[in-house]
Order: sequence, then C-alpha cells, then structure tokens
Amino acid sequence: MNQFRKNIETETNETKAPVNAAADEAIKKATEFTFLDKETLNKALPAIIFCVVIAIVYISLSHFHVKSLKKKAELKTELNELRSEYITVKSSLMKKSSQSEVAKDLMPEGVKELRTPPFIILKEKNKK
Repeated sequence: MNQFRKNIETETNETKAPVNAAADEAIKKATEFTFLDKETLNKALPAIIFCVVIAIVYISLSHFHVKSLKKKAELKTELNELRSEYITVKSSLMKKSSQSEVAKDLMPEGVKELRTPPFIILKEKNKK
C-alpha cells in the first residue's frame, strides 16, 4: 500500500514542478522590468491582481452606464414622437366629432341636420 502512495506523491510533485517553474520564470522576467525584487513582487501580486479586477469592473460599469444613457435618450425621443402623434390624432378626432362635420359626412346618405330642437313625447298612464 505504501508503494502506491509513494507513486502518487511523486506523480503529483512532477506535475506541479513545471507549473511552479513557469510561474517562477514569469516572476523573474517581471522583476527585470521593475524595481521590485522577487519577494516583494510575490507579496504585492495579490494587490496588483485586485487592482486589475477593480479596474475591469469600473470599465464595464462605465460602458453599461453609457449604454443605458443612450437608451434613455432614444426612449425620450420616441416618447416625444408618440406624444405629438397622440395630440394630432386627438385634435382630428375632436374636429370630426363636431356637429357640423358629422352633418357634412351624412349629407350623401340623405340624413339632414335638425333645425328645430327635439321634443319629449309623454305617454299617458292608463287610469283604472
């Protein structure tokens, strides 16, 4: 049983070694371009990653905000167009529903406008 455990441990160490070596190589290259040494760069790496993530979030939020402002402006212009169309249709409907316009529309059908006011016809109740 111990033989298997030793084989597993050596396999995991072998697979981790190239990854660590690549990471160490990247850190060495980074220290060549900066004034920080390897240990200081290792300590500052989480803070640098955090700052990069914060910058990405900030940029994405600013893009979202600009996009929403453009959409708001488009909706505002569409609302103004719809409001003006509503007012136009409402005024034409009010004009067409006036008594003189209705009379003009019904002239070809033979319906004439009343010149005398209507009167009420009362029915007498049967008295018994």
